Amino acid sequence: MAKKFDCDVELDKLNEALKIARTGVSVKRIGQRLYLRATLPAKPDSKRVKVSSQRIRLAVFAIPAGLKTAKKKAFELSNDIASQSFRWEDWVDGKGSNRNVAGWIDAFEVDYFIRRKRNPKSESTWEKDYRSPFNRLPKNQELTANLLISTAESYPADTRSRKRACDAYNALARFANVDVNLKPLRGKYRPNAVNREDVPSDELILEWCDRIPDPKWLNFYRLVACYGLRNHEAFHVDLEKLKIDPIAVVTGGKTGYRAVALPCPLGWWESWFEGKEISLPLVNARNNSHYGNISSQYFRRLELPFKIYDLRHAHAGRMAIKGIDPAIAARSQGHSLKVHSEIYLNFLGAEQLRGVLDDLR
Repeated sequence: MAKKFDCDVELDKLNEALKIARTGVSVKRIGQRLYLRATLPAKPDSKRVKVSSQRIRLAVFAIPAGLKTAKKKAFELSNDIASQSFRWEDWVDGKGSNRNVAGWIDAFEVDYFIRRKRNPKSESTWEKDYRSPFNRLPKNQELTANLLISTAESYPADTRSRKRACDAYNALARFANVDVNLKPLRGKYRPNAVNREDVPSDELILEWCDRIPDPKWLNFYRLVACYGLRNHEAFHVDLEKLKIDPIAVVTGGKTGYRAVALPCPLGWWESWFEGKEISLPLVNARNNSHYGNISSQYFRRLELPFKIYDLRHAHAGRMAIKGIDPAIAARSQGHSLKVHSEIYLNFLGAEQLRGVLDDLR
C-alpha cells in the first residue's frame, strides 16, 4: 500500500535539504499554494529601500509534483541571488515558474483538480471545456491579453466553440493575473432546438431492436431508448436495481447521481428489463466523452439511420405526449426545465402528436 503524502512532513525535509545546501531560500505553504522565502532587494514599486525577507508566490501547489518544482525554483532563486542577477520582473506572481503558456496551463490543471474531485465527470469537463480550447494556444509563447484575444477570435463568431474558448481563456487569465475580458467576444451562440426530422419514430426504434447483433449493445440501446439517457449514462445505471424497480438509478455521468430516470413507455421496462439479468459491453473509456464516442461509433458502423443520442430526444417527446409534467420530465432527463422546453420539445409536430389524438378518442 502506497504511503500517504503528508505535505508538511515533506516540506520540512525539503527545507532541511535547502538549509544544508546553504541556499538561503526556504519553501512555505499558505493554504494549498507554495511560496519561496528569501532575503531579497526591495520591489521596484515598494517604499522599502533595504533588502528584507520576502515571499515569492509560485504557480504550483502543495502536492508531490509541486514540491519537486518548488525545490528546483529554490535553487534557481539561490543562484540568481548569489550571482547578483535577481530581478523581480522574472519572479513576481510566479512568472519565474511559468513564463510561457504551457506552464500556466499545467498549473491551471493542477488547481482545477484540487478544487474538484477527479472523476469521469470532472475529467470529461476538463477535456471538453478546457483542454480542447487550450490546445489552440501557442505553448511556447508568453501568456498575454493580446494572445488570448487573437486566439479567441480565430474561432468562428457566434459558435459554441467560440463561447467555450472565451470562457476557458477568461478562467486562465484570472488564474495567471492577466488583465483581459473576453466576454464581449463570446457572441450570441444559443443551442439549437432539436430538428423534428432527426427524431426517430417508436416504430423505427423498435424495428432496430431486431437489427443489433450484439445482445450487450442491444441492452445499451434499449436503456437509452427507454430512459432517454445520455450515451455515457447508460454505463452508470444500477442494473441490479433495475430488475425490480422501473425507476432507473443513474450513479454517475454529466449531472452526477440521480434516481428519477423514468421509463417511457413503462411497457418497455416490463418487456426488456423486469426480472432479467442485464449486461452491457465492457468499454475501457477514459471519461464520459470517451464512453459517448465509443457507443456512437458502434452504431454508426451498424448504419443506424439516426444518431443514438436522438433516442433521448424521442424519449422527451414521448413524455410530453403522455402528459408527464415538464418539470418531472426535465428532472428525469437531468437538465433544466428551460433546456427541456427550448431545445428538446421544439421538435413536436403533427406526426409526434398523433398519439394525443388516440388518447383523446
